[in-house]
Amino acid sequence: MGSMVQPERTPESRRKPPNAKVVMVAAAIGALLILTVSILLNWPMESGKVGGPAGIGEAPAPEVVFETRAGECLNWTEPDAADIRKVTCDEPHLFEVTGPYDLKEFGPTAPFPSTQQWQDVKQQRCIEVSDQYLGGKFDKEGRFTVGAFTPSQEGWADGDRTLHCGLQQPGPSGKLFPITGEASKMDQSNVYPAGRCLGINGTQVWDPVDCGRPHAVELSAVINLAEQFQGDFPSENDQDGFLATKCEELTAAYAGGPTTAKDKGLIVYWDTLSEKSWAAGSRQVNCKLSAQLPDGSGLAPVTGSVKGRVQVGTAPAGQNTAPTEPGAPATEQPR
Repeated sequence: MGSMVQPERTPESRRKPPNAKVVMVAAAIGALLILTVSILLNWPMESGKVGGPAGIGEAPAPEVVFETRAGECLNWTEPDAADIRKVTCDEPHLFEVTGPYDLKEFGPTAPFPSTQQWQDVKQQRCIEVSDQYLGGKFDKEGRFTVGAFTPSQEGWADGDRTLHCGLQQPGPSGKLFPITGEASKMDQSNVYPAGRCLGINGTQVWDPVDCGRPHAVELSAVINLAEQFQGDFPSENDQDGFLATKCEELTAAYAGGPTTAKDKGLIVYWDTLSEKSWAAGSRQVNCKLSAQLPDGSGLAPVTGSVKGRVQVGTAPAGQNTAPTEPGAPATEQPR
């Protein structure tokens, strides 16, 4: 049987926190507050596991994986992928196959790789395979990360050295969110629709939740930078100059008034795109709302949308330390 390496949020693929843009709104809400928010709004990193009770479950029907070709898609609904099956890429799916990679560097007597070795191999080789699959346009800072089905220990002992690479869409918890459509035809920007809220785990941004539940972030707008900037990559300063006004304007319309967010204890900020993301074709960013704990120690749990009654917590949110079963489909709101 084969195993699937859990996708991890590497530093290159985490959601980008605010940086220079925070200076523009610091006078209104306090430089210390903004600095702390900018530091804390990183995706947490999830280390992948292979085997063991806390690791990825064995793929129960690896034949399905072995029979797939680049451009085909797989889906499952069970946490252990017991019902893994091929679907069309126009249907919701959890894995888009980008191609195989022959691990020739591991000889016939090489020991079965450790967890860390699998993660290293996945990052090195599946990024190569996936970038080639996307015509050199894989956005490593975008919405997708690479995943892989690996040989089982038994298969490895029998000489199986094929890594089956693909694209997935994990949340901060490591759970997988469905993709609908072909990745090659999508803007890979790591954005969520306006009105979506991102949960909170301790002081970390977490998977999407209903805005009536405690959350860290509320998305107030999606902006397509291509409507403002054509051609070459716009510098971060140019993006900030545009977004400072645009996000305040769109958030005011979303919230119901120019000072509504501030009056409810929330701050407005936004993402920018890196030059590498721009070169890969990503063009969209989010305008966002968050709050800070009174002592500046982290993100405050916010309950309720800015459009209605908002409660900003004064103590850190509870932290869920239960391990996520790698490869498990998300049951929360879709991206």
